[in-house]
Amino acid sequence: MAMNNFIKAESLKQFLLKIYHCKKDFELLVIDKKPKTKMGVYIVDKRRIRIYSKWTCATSLEEIAIHEYAHHIHETDKRRSTNRRLERVHGPEFWRIY
Repeated sequence: MAMNNFIKAESLKQFLLKIYHCKKDFELLVIDKKPKTKMGVYIVDKRRIRIYSKWTCATSLEEIAIHEYAHHIHETDKRRSTNRRLERVHGPEFWRIY
């Protein structure tokens, strides 16, 4: 990861922590790509948020980061069921958090 993307990642993480301080730490990476279908992704098992920086023309990095952070909060702080399959990824609980 380039140094510039590292600085973006650190500032985005601090931005998110000012919104809500989650119980579990997470990693945030800014990747210099534009996949066809994803602006960002939350990897549950690794507690990692990946933001794809080439999507900035469609939406801001902050907006993408907030969306993925909502997934992290849902998974680590707010999940109601121990069976993840019982709750949809973009279900009502996710949207309340977001």
